Amino acid sequence: MTSLVSPPHYQRSKIETIDMIMAVVKDLPGDEAVLVGNAIKYLVRYRFKKDNSPLVDVQKAEWYIGRLVKLLQSHSSRLGT
Repeated sequence: MTSLVSPPHYQRSKIETIDMIMAVVKDLPGDEAVLVGNAIKYLVRYRFKKDNSPLVDVQKAEWYIGRLVKLLQSHSSRLGT
């Protein structure tokens, strides 16, 4: 399916990116799932987007990973670990 919802840069492998993300985040709490899912999205597509520098998508993934690190650190500090 080629559309705005599922463009070619999400269909480069045997499994669509959204299906992989759903499988990976299915057991995560909402906030973690959003951050992990977005990081995966940008890492999967960085090599295939023609209208954007690959570096930009990797930097976006890095931003989401940074937010995930901060979130997990805050959870650890609240739990005293």
